[in-house]
Amino acid sequence: MLAMRSLVLVVGVMGLTVWFGLLPVASQSPPQQVTSDTPAYCLQLLDRVSEMVRSAGTPPPQEVGYLSSEGQRMCDQGQTRGGILRLRRALMLMKHPNGEP
Repeated sequence: MLAMRSLVLVVGVMGLTVWFGLLPVASQSPPQQVTSDTPAYCLQLLDRVSEMVRSAGTPPPQEVGYLSSEGQRMCDQGQTRGGILRLRRALMLMKHPNGEP
């Protein structure tokens, strides 16, 4: 009797393993880059925005200039998170100037 229960348990677990193994797995997103709210990251973002502005074939939207100036000012004054938010927004506007996702 005990052997029969063990066999049923093992077969049941194996069956579940096989069954779950056949289910489609949701696609995994690529690993996210870990960033921090440091002054060094502020500078890195500012460099990226500046490089994108320099290499752009057309003048950037006015908002990019405002956001990057404000971001730099805030980072310089120790308001790192606010500066990073503005610099990231400026990057997004440079990457997608027409508001496309």
